[in-house]
Amino acid sequence: MTAIVLGGSGTVGREVCRMLAGRGVPLGYTYHTNATAGIDAPAKQLDVTDVAAIETTIDAFAGELGPIHSLINCAAVGTAHLSLQEIDQAAWDEMIAVNTRPSFFAVRRASHHMRQNGGGSIVLLGSIDGVKSAPSPVHYAASKGALAAMVKAMAKELGPHNIRVNSVAPGILERGLSATVPADLRDEYLKHCGLKRLGRVEEIAALVTWLATENTFVSGQTVVVDGGL
Repeated sequence: MTAIVLGGSGTVGREVCRMLAGRGVPLGYTYHTNATAGIDAPAKQLDVTDVAAIETTIDAFAGELGPIHSLINCAAVGTAHLSLQEIDQAAWDEMIAVNTRPSFFAVRRASHHMRQNGGGSIVLLGSIDGVKSAPSPVHYAASKGALAAMVKAMAKELGPHNIRVNSVAPGILERGLSATVPADLRDEYLKHCGLKRLGRVEEIAALVTWLATENTFVSGQTVVVDGGL
């Protein structure tokens, strides 16, 4: 079993890489500016807005690691809590270019390899903002909500090839992009969250890792991990 982690040097991606390596899974990961994931694995710099580079990178990892069994996309960008009127075209385009479009082209390329090798598992990192009516910037919610729809359609098309496609949608976490959430919204989250705490990065990474390596029958799902909001 081999895995590719896009955004493997980010907060969640780094923990996913650590867990995969701990299970002895050969993997490669990408980074944008920081190459450190804290593990001994091939790393490649990648601008996820460059579609050709995504395809070339996945092909290169397949050549180095062998047949690809898992693709995990943790690459994403957050934002300040902008209002509808504050979101201009540039902000909208950047959000879709980083949070949505790369997943489509990465899955398209990785599934090409998986179809030739008996199947595989794909996991996209979404967000509660794309699933529930949470107070969030519209362009960020749209970028993550699109992933939930893509997962359903991809799972139907790729299922006959034994390829599972799922998304994990975290609530507010203690670390990572959740740092951009205003303090008052964090307080509201804690008030309504059944477990009365923020999520831990390790909890998200554990579910992502399970879906990528052990899952055999869950597909087309966006799994919300929000502590019972």
